[in-house]
Order: sequence, then structure tokens, then C-alpha cells
Amino acid sequence: MAFLWNVPVAYRPTDIDRWAALSMAHPLATVASAVSFILGLVALAGWATGLGRHVGTPWARFGASSIAAGALFNAVGCVTPLVLVSHVLPGCDGPACAPVARGLLGVTLSLDALFNLLLGIGLLAMGGALWGARVRALATLGLVAGLASIPVAGQPFSETAAKLLGIAGPLWLVFVLWSSVRLWRVAGERS
Repeated sequence: MAFLWNVPVAYRPTDIDRWAALSMAHPLATVASAVSFILGLVALAGWATGLGRHVGTPWARFGASSIAAGALFNAVGCVTPLVLVSHVLPGCDGPACAPVARGLLGVTLSLDALFNLLLGIGLLAMGGALWGARVRALATLGLVAGLASIPVAGQPFSETAAKLLGIAGPLWLVFVLWSSVRLWRVAGERS
């Protein structure tokens, strides 16, 4: 998100045209952001798969699969801003570009919404699996993060839903970090 500092309307449904204009004004930041998101989302898919394998229950594997699928769909969606600033906008004239820009960024926004829905479902399943494994504090965080993430799936249609990421994002990031520390500890004890 740091690369998008000069594009504060990114992922906002009511400002897609401004998102496109600011992306074109900051093409290097847009490309750097897209590449960073893609790499981070692929890493998130790997993390989820590892956590699901570690916890090992059907609910954990289902949750991991949901999170990984959402992350990979979102990674594909993160390519469209890169295509927009690298290939579409440099080759067309002003208003003629608007429908294509809206379409590409709409795909990005929609796949990000799908990610948030699948992330929320996956976190609920993972939280349930961890609750059953008696890892109650981490389970509770997963459940809360999952519940907070699901409404963000409305972001293609609602500015309010998009803004909920400000709550859901930190919650699921803390869950990822906390569960990662637990995984590292277990891995360290085994070696």
C-alpha cells in the first residue's frame, strides 16, 4: 500500500475514474504496487496452505484452501492496474480510455472483493479448527478477523464496505503474524 500513497482512491468503488487518472500520473508506483501485491498474495496462499497442513483438520484444510484460492484470484486481479498503465493508457486518448480503464480496475476491485469473502470464510473455518485444537486466543482472533473480512466483499458496490478494510486488514494481518510465529516455534522444536 505504500506505493499507492499518491493514489488514495485505489480500491474505492466511487472513484474508479480518479483511480485510473492517478494511476497514470504515477505509473511506476502503480506497477510497483501491483508487483508487490502479487508477490504478497502468492506468499499468503503459501502461508495458508502451510497452516492448514499444520493444523491438519478438515476445517483447517478447507479454511486454508479458501484463503489460498482467494489470494491467488486476487493476485491475478492485481495484474490489471499494471496492464492499464503499461499498455492501455499510453496508447489511447483521454475519454476514449475511460471504459477500458473502468473495466480493468473493476476486475481488480471485484477480485479483491472475492479475496475478502474467501479470506473471511477461510478465517472462520481456521478459527473453528484452532478452537477445536484448544488454541483459543488465536482461534478467537481468526473468528473475529473472518467476521470483519466478509463485509469487505461488498466493496465493488459500497464505499462503506471498502472502508471496513481499515478494520479487517489489521485483524487478519495480526492473525497471519501470530500464527506464523506459532508455526516457526513448532518448526524450531522439531529441528
